[in-house]
Amino acid sequence: MELMALGTNHTTAPADIRDALFMDSEEVAQFLRRLRTPAESTSELVVLSTCNRTELYAATTNAAATERELRATVTELKGVDCLENGDYSFCHSGKSAALHLLRVASGLESLMVGEPQILGQVKDALTVAEDNKAPGALLTRLFNTAVHTGKRARSETVIGRGAVSVAYAAVVMARKVFADLSKHKVLVLGAGETGKLAAKHFHDEKPAKLTVMNRTFKRAARLAEDLDGDARPFEELSEALVEADVVVSATASPEPVITTEHMESAVKARGRRSVVLVDIASPRDIDPAVSRLANVFLYDMDALESVVKQNRAARVKEIPKVERIVDDELNRFCEWVHTLEVVPVVRALRRTFLEIGERETLKQAKRFHRTDREALKKYTQALINKLLHHPTLRIKELDRSTTVGFGKLAAMRDLFGLEPESGDDDAGNGCDGDTD
Repeated sequence: MELMALGTNHTTAPADIRDALFMDSEEVAQFLRRLRTPAESTSELVVLSTCNRTELYAATTNAAATERELRATVTELKGVDCLENGDYSFCHSGKSAALHLLRVASGLESLMVGEPQILGQVKDALTVAEDNKAPGALLTRLFNTAVHTGKRARSETVIGRGAVSVAYAAVVMARKVFADLSKHKVLVLGAGETGKLAAKHFHDEKPAKLTVMNRTFKRAARLAEDLDGDARPFEELSEALVEADVVVSATASPEPVITTEHMESAVKARGRRSVVLVDIASPRDIDPAVSRLANVFLYDMDALESVVKQNRAARVKEIPKVERIVDDELNRFCEWVHTLEVVPVVRALRRTFLEIGERETLKQAKRFHRTDREALKKYTQALINKLLHHPTLRIKELDRSTTVGFGKLAAMRDLFGLEPESGDDDAGNGCDGDTD
């Protein structure tokens, strides 16, 4: 079998194309079922679909046929030929396909380097595929390796640390004043894309209360419902400012929505309680003059962008470290694939049994007379040969180019903990291919 990675992402296609190809979990399940017929060449399949990528990972006995099947099926199910026409897609095979997934899981291929969501999305992709009995030994091992690689990247480097979006930088700034946001109330003004992202980040902090306000109340209500928060009419802004400890403003208003008069009244009603105002709108939503008021901490886009810029630079410096982790895990995966040839498995199985037999013979030898020890040794070897005769024949009959054959060889290695002998590293198709 050969590995293949076919798809589109933010490096090959604009947002409208990526949106057209996006598959939710139900569509992914439908897609997987469509490709799981014995007559077709695709032996294993996993689909990774997010807002920035739709990538199809396959194990195949006929790469050209599988590529045609995958492209045509996407067109059939999505009603667009964005993948079939080839203008917005990539296709990797063998080792290059494995390398691509490991880089994706590590955050190296993300629009924002090191973003954390992709690792969970890789896990979910495998889970959905397993629920539909789509992956076999090869893709299961590859995706588990990718998850492990992503975890190493985040634990052994700082590739995933620090705010690299303005919306998350708002959380960072709020924490400078309130270390524990779970004790404080958060108000988000605006339910557009930036407001949504900011609200989601603050929701993750589990604030005492999350309130959303928007000129169109229905949009605020939808967002608040998704995040277990509350929605309030925009006309109640003055009252909301009195209650909130953190205010994040991301509206599209041409004029400031929070004026000095608003905050003077709110500060008077709040007493000595501090309030954090984060303005992530352009043009500004908050009058800069409010920063002169007592117990008011105002952060604008300049302050947020400064944090983001520093963190992005720090993440970029970590890329070489992550790439070394990726190379290490890729080599381990390829070594595993290479050991799943029939002859190395037979050798490893026989060597393991003989080593066990030799150890047990030595343990029991002292119970036998010196003249009987050689007979004991020969008896043990003969018994092992008898025990291994039938399994050896069955292993030699396995067809490694099929999912069943490959899976049984993988199971045999895992079941008996077989380690390859030096020289048993003949290359297997799963990791053939360039790494360009």
